[in-house]
Amino acid sequence: MMDGHNYYKTGVAECIKKNAYESLENDGRRQGRDKDYWLDAEKAVMAQIREQYS
Repeated sequence: MMDGHNYYKTGVAECIKKNAYESLENDGRRQGRDKDYWLDAEKAVMAQIREQYS
């Protein structure tokens, strides 16, 4: 069983993954931009988390 901290990280990674995939789809599945989609999604998710807990 995962402790709360590890579960939390898994949840954040899943949110980033989903956000990045949506960006890929919305951008017409342009190849070679995987890292860009991931980094943009990571920034967006982390901003949402900061906003939620501030």
